[in-house]
Amino acid sequence: MRPSAIFIVMIFCSVSSLAQNTESANPTIYGLRTHYGFIIPHSEELEDISETSPWGLQVEWSKLMIRERSWNNCNCYAQVGLSFNYFNYGNPSQLGNSYNLVYFAEPYLSYKKRLFYSFRAGAGVTFLDQVYDEESNPENTFYSSPLSFLLLLNFNVNYRISPHYTASLTAHYNHISNGGMRTPNRGMNFPTFGVGISYSPDFTKLEARAKRNDKKGLLQGYARLFGTLPSVDATDELPEERKLLLGLSGGGLWHFTNFNAINFGVELVRDGSFKEEAERNGSDYDHHVIGIMLGHNFVFGRFTFNQQFGYYAYRPFPSVNRDFYQRYELLYLFGKRYQIGTSLKAHGHVAENLDVRLGILF
Repeated sequence: MRPSAIFIVMIFCSVSSLAQNTESANPTIYGLRTHYGFIIPHSEELEDISETSPWGLQVEWSKLMIRERSWNNCNCYAQVGLSFNYFNYGNPSQLGNSYNLVYFAEPYLSYKKRLFYSFRAGAGVTFLDQVYDEESNPENTFYSSPLSFLLLLNFNVNYRISPHYTASLTAHYNHISNGGMRTPNRGMNFPTFGVGISYSPDFTKLEARAKRNDKKGLLQGYARLFGTLPSVDATDELPEERKLLLGLSGGGLWHFTNFNAINFGVELVRDGSFKEEAERNGSDYDHHVIGIMLGHNFVFGRFTFNQQFGYYAYRPFPSVNRDFYQRYELLYLFGKRYQIGTSLKAHGHVAENLDVRLGILF
């Protein structure tokens, strides 16, 4: 459940998805993009260090899934691939640079005309060359681990210049966090805007296909087991430690269209870091947490992007002074019932932890 484990999950999803489509000639697409944006200061202490303009470059490789089976999964055409991103945060002494390897899925929201739209979700690992240090870099409380995670969402306006070339204008939302592995871990949120160009050696005309509505009206149950290793800060007497967090969630989801669903459920968490902190402070707080969840799923074939709001129904340990939180899941369906993926828990713009999860649908 270290950063390498999250990356293995992403690669597993990529290989599985691409392997299912080797029977047909899915066109290869090569892309180049630029980025320019800003950092969101989600606390007063971060305002000064956030007064900068990140910029970046991105190269990517993907496959356009054109088989009928892929279409039937989400009523859409979609790109699936890998990208390498470089970001310069405009503050070399405190924020430095990041080098990111990201797996992404990008469904096309339209495709019949030269001007078309797409939506991308991605996750991967990032290497950061300037992180928090108590003595040399105390103001960078965004991230403290050189190896961390990057999550992204973006919306693209694309224009097909020719059968082989496509230009794009993009709006991105990027998030960096170490998943609670080390503190401080406020997480960095930085929207960027950019332009891009992509090239496909093989021209493929995307044929109009009938949409299936076999999931519309379907009611499903789900259960998920998840875990991570949040850290407990060092003290004068004790070193920094990582303790096991285990959770179980379950509930139901109702598909009101073929690729939109409302979800509701409950999650129970046993947080070993809360237990350790309570013992260090000489208190006897319970280290279990119960949350009530309500959210929305985007279901694009085997991929699900889930956004949930949670309410703390039981939280005796005073970890945060908030009653609500958010959870963002990226899941991949293998077989007909099983899911694997990751989720980010946050309070507003502040990330708390990132976990690995296994699930089942019934």
